[in-house]
Amino acid sequence: MKVKIGRRVFSLCCAAIVVLLLTGCNPTAGAAVYEVIYPSGYSRDCYTYDEKTPIEGSSCYLQWKKADDYKETYDCDMQILHENGSVLYEYPDMGSSTMRGILQKADMIWVCAEQWTAPHYNGYVEGWLKESNLFLIDLSDGEILFQDKAGENEFYITSDETRCYFYSPGKEESERLSGLIKMPAENAVIYYRDTSDWTQKHTLYAFDYVEEPDIDTSGGVETRIKFYAAEKQLKVAWTSYESVGDGNWEYLEKTAYEIPLTENDTE
Repeated sequence: MKVKIGRRVFSLCCAAIVVLLLTGCNPTAGAAVYEVIYPSGYSRDCYTYDEKTPIEGSSCYLQWKKADDYKETYDCDMQILHENGSVLYEYPDMGSSTMRGILQKADMIWVCAEQWTAPHYNGYVEGWLKESNLFLIDLSDGEILFQDKAGENEFYITSDETRCYFYSPGKEESERLSGLIKMPAENAVIYYRDTSDWTQKHTLYAFDYVEEPDIDTSGGVETRIKFYAAEKQLKVAWTSYESVGDGNWEYLEKTAYEIPLTENDTE
């Protein structure tokens, strides 16, 4: 009997150690994963490590490469490639390993170069976005028509002419000055910035949740927010990666929000 009890205790201790090691080695554990899906079918998530990224709506590509002083600065150069792979334009120290581009009218493209800090992944994990650089570029001559930044956890989704749309996760209620000041909770939102006044955030849609909607993801191993960026329309779907039987796993959609991008705007 003593031997059996000892083995049971030993097994429980080993299991506890494994759990602690897993959570200790992966500080992003439990955080939602982002995925952006474009009409062409191209998508990007935390497992995407492409050096060359298609520019949505265009035959051109984005490519990053290590800058000459990469070992000291970790800076990357941004290149725009012709469909045959030749370099059309190059922008020193303006790129990153996570870039996306989308074609606008009159051969203009929006490019977002993101800086993520999530270990073990190439970004796209909620809460680990440091900042993003946004560029509006004229493809006819490579001129940068507009350039500015988006801050911490302002996740770029898509663009429509002079507007760039972002998702911001909510914030839980907090306290400051030892509880003297209470900061109310903030719901997650979709908003846009416009080149005419980039400092202003224009709320397009406020969700009914702070961190995540009231959904059951207990059977899943990963919670993923899928952003479907269609023309004039955005769909935000919360999914859970779960077993569907016979050894098969799928992302099951738990709830979804469909949001027009240019109609019924609210400040």
